[in-house]
Amino acid sequence: EELEALVGCLSTTLSELESRALSLYLEGRSYEEIAGRLTCDPKAVDNALQRVKRKVGAHLVTRTVLN
Repeated sequence: EELEALVGCLSTTLSELESRALSLYLEGRSYEEIAGRLTCDPKAVDNALQRVKRKVGAHLVTRTVLN
């Protein structure tokens, strides 16, 4: 149930860059590899993944408060 809620949240709140960067990161790719695949700067990858972490954290806090 918790995983379904997280996946649902991420599918509606992540930008395309954030979603693609997260997917590649979860495959074990480095920031440099991700940047090359997405044709952007490694710093943009870092920023995107930092936003993902904040969004996941906010989702988990919300779930904790509601439960």
